[in-house]
Amino acid sequence: MRYIDIHRHYHVSEGDLENYMIQADDLGIEQVGMSTCGPLFNQHDNEGVIRAKKQYPGRIIGFGYVRLGLDGPQKVDELYAHGFEALKVIIPATFYDDRNLWPVYARAEALGMPINFHCGITGALSRPGGHQTSSRYQRPICLDAIARDFPDLRLLMPHLGFPWVQEACAVIAAWPNIYWDLTGTALLRMDEEWLMNHFLLQGEDVWQSMLKRLVWASDTHPPDVLIDRYEEVFELMGVTQQQKQDIYRRNAMRLMGLQVDEDESDVQ
Repeated sequence: MRYIDIHRHYHVSEGDLENYMIQADDLGIEQVGMSTCGPLFNQHDNEGVIRAKKQYPGRIIGFGYVRLGLDGPQKVDELYAHGFEALKVIIPATFYDDRNLWPVYARAEALGMPINFHCGITGALSRPGGHQTSSRYQRPICLDAIARDFPDLRLLMPHLGFPWVQEACAVIAAWPNIYWDLTGTALLRMDEEWLMNHFLLQGEDVWQSMLKRLVWASDTHPPDVLIDRYEEVFELMGVTQQQKQDIYRRNAMRLMGLQVDEDESDVQ
């Protein structure tokens, strides 16, 4: 199987990137969508992603960190000029659907830059954030108005918005420009009963539509562990081989606006 790990963080611990890329080579991970949210999360800043892209040409999809409520649309232009293909947002200074943020989203849409919106709980930071924030600012429902007003902007909702999972499912089902991953607490809690209560009650047609926008990611975990966990969930879900190929690689290509060869097999 071939993979695109579309949501990965670059930590400051020694050898973090190099060790990950060794695992990526062993597992068949062709590209990684990398974001770094700075010292608040013990991560590099955007310059770290720029260095990584130079170190591993063609392997790194850069998600530039924008501080919503502090940075304006000029930050999007700056990141685009530095070769970033997408954006990452987390711990905003206001709600994601605050209309004052619309110029940032409009610029991203115009440049064809998808946005990874951290949704759900944030938890403790490594140091003070420097601005007022709240996990409520990151509720999945906040993406509803963004997806409506910016239909050509592709959004990624990681972590299934935990703990607002039902809300996340409703928003994903409503908007074809919202993609999602299963990293974090939601993935760890999934069993057959959990799936029945959160996914399958959406109805078969809605569920099949959601699967078309599910992407694979490792976030901060060892990638082999996340492959194994996705496989366990796939078995419970009854996911087909074709759907696996889409989830592991092709849906990420669609998120990034790349051409997908429907006849090409990702099984090696």
